[in-house]
Amino acid sequence: MDKTESRIISNALYFEEVQYQLRAGKEVCIRVKGNSMLPFIKSGDRVLLVAYRSDRLFLGANILAKYDGNFVFHRYVGQMNGNIVLAGDGNLVLQEYILDSDIIAIGLLHYPDESDATLNIDKSWNRMRGMIWYHLRIVRRLFASLKRIF
Repeated sequence: MDKTESRIISNALYFEEVQYQLRAGKEVCIRVKGNSMLPFIKSGDRVLLVAYRSDRLFLGANILAKYDGNFVFHRYVGQMNGNIVLAGDGNLVLQEYILDSDIIAIGLLHYPDESDATLNIDKSWNRMRGMIWYHLRIVRRLFASLKRIF
């Protein structure tokens, strides 16, 4: 197979390998699929991950976690009743509730698909910006409703 050729494999097999590499102490770069992290991360962008070590979870961090049998790359937005709460930046309502043991990795760097830029998504400013965006959900929902009406 040519190095530029793509191959399609199941998510289960793909993330099994991602977890194996992370457990081996390696950083892993994955391509994001879906738009739940808009406007900051879009489908096709890549993120560099490092294994989660239970001692380092900052509010606003972008994390890869297992949720309801699937893998999600969403923002850590708080805790409730002993659960960790995640939300995609593009989600106006949905939140996921997971356990600490469901967290697989922390996002360090973001490589936008249409740019040569490298963005450090683990810096405090970028985490804070994500949390501000999260707390604007009610306002964003209002504008989305008005947009549908008009």
